[in-house]
Amino acid sequence: MNTTIPENRTWSTTHGISPEDKTAMSAMRVIVEPNKGRLQGTAARVPFDAIMERVAAPAGVTYEAGTVGGVSGWWCRPEGARTGQAILHLHGGWFNWGSAQAFRNLVGHIAARAGVDVFVPDYRLAPEHPFPRRN
Repeated sequence: MNTTIPENRTWSTTHGISPEDKTAMSAMRVIVEPNKGRLQGTAARVPFDAIMERVAAPAGVTYEAGTVGGVSGWWCRPEGARTGQAILHLHGGWFNWGSAQAFRNLVGHIAARAGVDVFVPDYRLAPEHPFPRRN
């Protein structure tokens, strides 16, 4: 595996909070405030997905349904992606919220910055599907 970062790319960028960041955070607070502390566990999935689906899609990234290792999910493919490399993005807090589809746009930003394809698996979620499997 080649872990060398080309000289013209960095793996991380830090920036201060911009006026656009402040606007986005204010809008997010308005969206989540009505349910703050009310929804727990699996009842929070639908509203959580609705929030994640509001992430603006990045330019130059296409999305394609796919399967890896028998698990369906979504490929986020940036223009000019390097071949032979990919990122596996395991989405969801506590591994019981969020769907692969809801995370596509957010992960598309990761794909665009990394310059490689990213797969978001739509794996079985807890608590309905505990790990390890019980027969």
